[in-house]
Amino acid sequence: MAPQKAEGPRAAAWAVTSGKGGVGKSTVSLNLGIALSATGKRVLLIDADLGLANIDILLGVSPEYNLQDLLRGRASAFDVIVEGPEGLSVLPSASGLGESDAWQAGDGEQLTEELSRLERAFDLILIDTGAGISEKVTDFVLSADRAFIVATPEPTSIADAYAMVKVATGDRADLPVGLIVNRARSPKEAHELHTKFEEIADRFLGLQVDKVGHVVEDHEVERATRTQHPVIVASPQSKSARCIQRMAAELAGHLDHTDHSQPGLFDRLPSRLSEDAVA
Repeated sequence: MAPQKAEGPRAAAWAVTSGKGGVGKSTVSLNLGIALSATGKRVLLIDADLGLANIDILLGVSPEYNLQDLLRGRASAFDVIVEGPEGLSVLPSASGLGESDAWQAGDGEQLTEELSRLERAFDLILIDTGAGISEKVTDFVLSADRAFIVATPEPTSIADAYAMVKVATGDRADLPVGLIVNRARSPKEAHELHTKFEEIADRFLGLQVDKVGHVVEDHEVERATRTQHPVIVASPQSKSARCIQRMAAELAGHLDHTDHSQPGLFDRLPSRLSEDAVA
């Protein structure tokens, strides 16, 4: 069951994004969400890829409702949520939901109330964004408390990840940004890429990029994807699963340091979408 409506501090909001598609961003988001939930945190994973939603496919579920039903007032936030492994809650999206004013659809006051309840029922809202640097992606990134960029060791992925960091921090200089290296051939390769990326960001952007962690190349990930079972559940002792578990253990401690006095995800996001609609 999804967590009950609650009053209290708002959830931290972390966006998982990428400069280009095909880097395993959604797979990282889902498995990281499960691992964080397994630490005892109340985690909500929002599939915010409004063009090509696929978290439900990776989980092998067919939800009765999705994000569009919430936005149109056809279901409450807690009706839309589906339960994933280890107590993870998932808010599924709908492919093709790409309107720039989507989050303001329907009864705005009712939607705001729904989202406020949602935000206070969790410790963390993890946002799996679309890929690229379009407004419908960067709006979610810029509304989060932290942004994690997923990149693989390929030169095009690294270049596009840098572009995403440049665009995001150019719009919001105080946004903490971290890099997750996916499909690394070894921990050494991941460390070298982290170091190189950090040096480039510091030299050309004057920016610190956190070394969040890495996931090594692992055939178990492909096998788990084909069977629609997250690798951290299907093969918890695999190389990739252990990498994700280490990341989650490290990141879980950061939730205790969230500045709850700052605007939350659902305070920032509607105002950004309003700006898009006017522009």
